[in-house]
Amino acid sequence: MELQLEKLDLATKIGENIKKLRKGKGMNQSQLARACGMDRQHMEKIENAKVSANVYTLYIISQALNVKMSELVNV
Repeated sequence: MELQLEKLDLATKIGENIKKLRKGKGMNQSQLARACGMDRQHMEKIENAKVSANVYTLYIISQALNVKMSELVNV
């Protein structure tokens, strides 16, 4: 149970980081999703911690935002 909460907390923090970085680059969800080759709904789920992004997805997002992956997972 505790591990599940930690996983949710981590997904929430990553989603918040992505959202903050995206907005800082002046992008909306659709623009970032398009740059990553995914649909806007999936990006929304990642940002809102409805799904956990895998390492490859985080890499693609970091490339689209032109940031280091560590900035996405900085907790």
